[in-house]
Amino acid sequence: MNSKLEQKFETMNDAQKEQLLNAIDPDILLTPETKARINARLHRKLPKKRVSFARMWKPVAIAAAACVMIYLTLGFTVPGVADGLYRIAHPDTTTETYFMQKPDEREPIKEIEQAIESAKPENVSGRVELIGSYSGELRSDAEFNRRVTEPGDGPVIDPNEYAYLLSLDPQLSEVYYDGSQLIVTAYFECPYAGDFLVGFGNTEAPYTHNLDMTTYEVLGAVNGTPYTFGSYGHGVIPSYNKEESGFYMQTEIDLASPLPDGAVEMTLYYYINNEDDIKTGKTFNVARVKHVFTFDTTAGNRHETKTLSLSLAGSAPITVWTLDQKRLDFVSIENRTVSFDGVTLTFEVSYLPGGVTIGLKDISAETFDKDLIRAAINSRTEGLQFDVYVNGERIESRIPDNMGGDDWKIELPIHAEDWDGIESVMLIPKLVRMTGFVPCLDPVDGTKTGAPVLLSDDGGPQPYPEYGFKTTGWAETVLSDCAIALPKP
Repeated sequence: MNSKLEQKFETMNDAQKEQLLNAIDPDILLTPETKARINARLHRKLPKKRVSFARMWKPVAIAAAACVMIYLTLGFTVPGVADGLYRIAHPDTTTETYFMQKPDEREPIKEIEQAIESAKPENVSGRVELIGSYSGELRSDAEFNRRVTEPGDGPVIDPNEYAYLLSLDPQLSEVYYDGSQLIVTAYFECPYAGDFLVGFGNTEAPYTHNLDMTTYEVLGAVNGTPYTFGSYGHGVIPSYNKEESGFYMQTEIDLASPLPDGAVEMTLYYYINNEDDIKTGKTFNVARVKHVFTFDTTAGNRHETKTLSLSLAGSAPITVWTLDQKRLDFVSIENRTVSFDGVTLTFEVSYLPGGVTIGLKDISAETFDKDLIRAAINSRTEGLQFDVYVNGERIESRIPDNMGGDDWKIELPIHAEDWDGIESVMLIPKLVRMTGFVPCLDPVDGTKTGAPVLLSDDGGPQPYPEYGFKTTGWAETVLSDCAIALPKP
């Protein structure tokens, strides 16, 4: 399944992608090699075991995440926003992107920093193991260890070539837990940070290998009882300083529900890969880090929640994908005008340290079949979105965070320190639809495309492209007769 960033990236045409890549940082010259690395990372495959492509953010593309969000936000305007509301008008200040910045370089948000202090880890330890000597704790250890004697789909690996990695010392920088998200940031101080930062502007620094780190396994127990965590995203936090003496590694862990109150014992396994080996062009595992710590969940579970309902009204064209229930493949795509009268949405609003999260808990629509429900709430770039108004002024269009099976939710970076300057927050629903697409003609080479297809409103279904497509544009219809008034905590 495609990642969130990959979904956004693939909906752009070639010119838009080029514009985005060049906008990542005006001070960086993106060489063709760097751009190729970004594209490679956006489609990189990770080990099969326990890795969610839905939550997998690609490290090279982190710096572009805010650009993608703004680019895809329709009609983005910031008319006279007060300083205290700056974060609300900037999608790059959500909890995820807050932790994508190095701790000493971000603008601190008091509530988030307090949550980090409350989850301060204890009993921290870590060690590095070279491939061939993995301890056998994981089911995949034997398979990886064979790589020192058997070539498999890559070269036979000489552990001695990577012995310098034994000096890596994982230091737990911070743990953030708010009852909804669990984020772990580690710091590795080493004189060969350039090995891990190739492609992040470090191409001129001397390095031995082109290394990357992947969170391959997350194990844990709560109050002594084994606990199964959900999927997890991961990545080296980008750095553009060629003199870096270390790097940050971040892991975001999915939680199906809040953790029980009490002590959590966690073990994270970071696998170190040699990316795109010069000799073979292969990517293969060469070492791993075992990182162990404990933290307390009690403070993180204390937050306020409210339940809100929204009855929709009015009609709007929406992009509908028709699914063949037997083959479980899409067979057609069209823009169809649909009445939303009688459709009721139930939301759970959570006031967390990282901001306000508005999650869709239920949709009641007797006249909607599965295709219409999917069209309304199961896409990120199309379907239901909200225009956000603060104190009567339109701030932005908020896109839901629901790709890859995640719950449909919107995060507004409004914190306790912001509410004094806020009289009202209103969310006006709207339906976004595609206006056309270009079908891909080859499953591998996305540059081979067919003739553009126009999706006119109520123009009838078009065959769903066998190998996917690239969207050429969007349009929207605002349901102005209904809204959510966000209550103050």
